[in-house]
Amino acid sequence: MAPVLNRDVMHYCLPASPVSAAASLSAAFSGGGGGEDRISALPDGLLRNVVSRLPVKDGARTDALSRRWRGLWRATPLVLDDAHLLTDGPGVDWRAPAGAVVSRILASHPGPFRWAHLLSNFIDETNQDALAEWLRLLADKGVENLILVNRPWFDKVPLQLPQSLLRCGASLRRLYLGVWLFPFTSSGPPRSPDVFPHLRELGICQGIMQDCDLDYMLACSPKLEIFALISNYCLPDRVRIGSHTLRCVLLWHSLVDEVAIIAAPQMQRLILYCTHAPEPGRTIKARVTKVSPNTEVPSIKVLAVKVRFRVPGEVRTLLSFLRCFPEVETLHIMASDNDTDYYDDAGEVKPRDKLNSTFWERVGPIKCVQSRVKKVVFDQFSGGPNQVELLKLVLARAVLLQNVIVLLAGPESMMMNEVTSKLQPLASKRMWANKSLRKPSLEVRGRAAGHIWSYSDASDLSISDPFIS
Repeated sequence: MAPVLNRDVMHYCLPASPVSAAASLSAAFSGGGGGEDRISALPDGLLRNVVSRLPVKDGARTDALSRRWRGLWRATPLVLDDAHLLTDGPGVDWRAPAGAVVSRILASHPGPFRWAHLLSNFIDETNQDALAEWLRLLADKGVENLILVNRPWFDKVPLQLPQSLLRCGASLRRLYLGVWLFPFTSSGPPRSPDVFPHLRELGICQGIMQDCDLDYMLACSPKLEIFALISNYCLPDRVRIGSHTLRCVLLWHSLVDEVAIIAAPQMQRLILYCTHAPEPGRTIKARVTKVSPNTEVPSIKVLAVKVRFRVPGEVRTLLSFLRCFPEVETLHIMASDNDTDYYDDAGEVKPRDKLNSTFWERVGPIKCVQSRVKKVVFDQFSGGPNQVELLKLVLARAVLLQNVIVLLAGPESMMMNEVTSKLQPLASKRMWANKSLRKPSLEVRGRAAGHIWSYSDASDLSISDPFIS
């Protein structure tokens, strides 16, 4: 069965190429018609820096500028983006629009390859030998960053990745793989930290892989810090995280049955964004439907989840889920109640959608809320079922809470006034557990249309709060 592809989400999340097609090379000449070439007078190191910022076909052409430039492209670590090699117009063979040129470039440049961005080729059984040769050359010439995405037709099962990918592991720092079949790991080399010894970032996009394939990739990456599943549809169906170096895990528009944090002492950030399953009544379990006292991940400081507040079972799961992360200091919650993908009657609220006051009174202790949480961001807030009640619960228990930001679905003034009126009672200090002299803040903001959460920010560990300043 071919996967359901959402290429927009995948391409939005892929790392941006470090080279722009808008880059150009123009020599600066002195006035008076002297024709002095000032750029060529620069030291070799600076010239190589210039060449590395050009699209690959322009970088290769610098050999023809003058004797001074000859050999500089071959001496510069290669940045290859095959999007810069495409030819527009009728009669283009979309199965391999840039394939022959990619092969020539990989063969002619001696390396090392700083970056290979290969997104524009349709690889199938007729040309898979070329892919295997690309991976062999990339491995031999020390590729550091590899983004490899296939372009199959929508009714085609993704092609199996050749085992030669594993040979690239010795030099890779970042690896994103899109629209591939993964059982190559079952017959690959034994699990060993020597397979991907330097890999720090791994993204699996719209792939088909078994649980054992994911376990293999994680076990063979002893320095991995960032791991993401992007637009994956239930394969793998169980995500088991066991890593002593992982700091950030993202499930981005991915559907899984279970997320299990087995051992991840360095993990600081867990983000589940658009992880709802499409079948009615099926939700992500994340090992929290039955929580035991030992189900805890104490290293997480930033937690972000998306919740359907009109589904009481998901609200209960959220409360259980929070108990798994006793050290969370920044909590982001996005309501998906306005998302018509999940509701046949998006505007109609039924009595069964709302949890009663008795339920909220009986909610047990949640350690992170009571002793750690300092900042809460409630995104896509509408004041609908169970939303105000959750805010009341947090405010009444969070003794260290300093800042609550409520973001609306849009900037409309009518909605702003309505929500502000609903939240006005919560602004009273008697509603807050934090009784310090410095009054905590409750702020309501409008939200502009467009992408709500940015994958690039969410996966950037240098940003302390990846969702809002």
